Amino acid sequence: MSRGTIRDAMRSLAAEGLIAIVPRRYSIVTRMSVEDAEDVCYARYVLEDASVVGGLPNHDELAAGLRKALEEMEAGAHADDLNAVVDSDTKFHALLVDVSGRRRLKELWSMLNSQMGALMRSSIERHGIGLDEAAQRHRALLEAVEIGNVEKLRKAIRDHYLDDERFQHAAGAR
Repeated sequence: MSRGTIRDAMRSLAAEGLIAIVPRRYSIVTRMSVEDAEDVCYARYVLEDASVVGGLPNHDELAAGLRKALEEMEAGAHADDLNAVVDSDTKFHALLVDVSGRRRLKELWSMLNSQMGALMRSSIERHGIGLDEAAQRHRALLEAVEIGNVEKLRKAIRDHYLDDERFQHAAGAR
């Protein structure tokens, strides 16, 4: 790999807040502050809520996709595969964001993926959140979509990102 490619990758990681670069010296992996963790969760909540507020066209198709992503998440949890759980979580939430059909909303949401994945990994590893529990936190979201209830889904999204005490404790410990 060329140095230019590595420099570009490092700049991308720095732009995402995952590393800090001290020019001509070194780079270090950063840790999210409590405020940063809360901001990432809040931003993801706002974007996902905005995506579904207009309704759930084809909610049966959406529910099928969410169910598949949740099954993959549960399989990853059963296999004790953290990466599979995080990847499935990303797929699950991407489906919710796709509901709006808004390209820029999806781009903004995608910009937070690395930070959300890092936060999720940290929370699970450091604070003993079981992978099964991480997967089950998605059940209320799926159930709301299955019945096509937008208000219930909006509340579930809020609870998922902002009101879950275990997750807040995990995020707060960073």
